[in-house]
Amino acid sequence: MDVEIIRQRIRAGNYLIKSHAIQHALKQGFERKHIVDAVLDGNLIEEYPDEPRMLLCGKTNLSPNVDIYLHVVCEFADPMYVEFVTAYIPDETDWESPPFRRRRRER
Repeated sequence: MDVEIIRQRIRAGNYLIKSHAIQHALKQGFERKHIVDAVLDGNLIEEYPDEPRMLLCGKTNLSPNVDIYLHVVCEFADPMYVEFVTAYIPDETDWESPPFRRRRRER
C-alpha cells in the first residue's frame, strides 16, 4: 500500500482509532489530532510483509513550545478505512533521534 493512499483516506475522514492507540494517548498526553498530524506529515519506518500494516513516524505539536514524535501503526486491510492500531511516543533508549531507526544494542 502506498503511504499517499493512506493519507488520502485520512484526509477524507476515513479512519478509525483502535483502543490501544487511545490508551497510549491518554497515558502519554496526546490526542487524535496529534495522531492524524503525525501520519499526514510522517515518514514510513517499516512495512510488515505478513500483515496489511505499516509503521509511520511523524512530528506533531503538543503546544506552542512542545513538539514530539509519534509512532503510529496503520492498518489498511479495509478497502475504505485506515485503522490506527496503536500510537505512542517512541522511547529514546530504543530509537535514534529523530526516531526513524532503532538503536543498535551493545553486546
